[in-house]
Amino acid sequence: MLSIQRRNTKEAPQECTPNLLPCRIDHDGPVNASRRYWAPEHDKDGNLEAYFRGRKLKGREVTLPEGYKGVVVKEAATEDETQQRNTERLRRRQLEEQDMDEDDEDGEEEVKMLEEVANFKEFIVWGHEAVADEDDAFVKGVEEWIGFAAAMHAPGIDAENEKKPGT
Repeated sequence: MLSIQRRNTKEAPQECTPNLLPCRIDHDGPVNASRRYWAPEHDKDGNLEAYFRGRKLKGREVTLPEGYKGVVVKEAATEDETQQRNTERLRRRQLEEQDMDEDDEDGEEEVKMLEEVANFKEFIVWGHEAVADEDDAFVKGVEEWIGFAAAMHAPGIDAENEKKPGT
């Protein structure tokens, strides 16, 4: 299970615009990038365009629907702190589930703590020399799957009382 917590509850998280590049970079730490190496600009058609290591990239801005926000996270706690939080959560859950049969106990469930570093309302999906199309997994995830999930969880449809075809 994942649990997301804010780094500092007194300050609002930093705003950012993530860039999803069509490549794999085997580095997961900070980078001192300068405008010399990453300077996306709008072309004459209004699309984003940039060059990364000599390769031309075209970008598509994807805006999250109203009511949604994206979150950039990192692992929050050391192993000891995570274990301590997991133990505390397990104790609370056991107190809440005292009425449950002892045979139905699930083992300890590990809770991985993540820390919110920044959030975003839009991101950019980059493609090699072409704008990411509608079938791109990230574009589809926002434009199609969020709407599908909302429709599935919408109130008002009762499966037992729904008319079946042919009746």
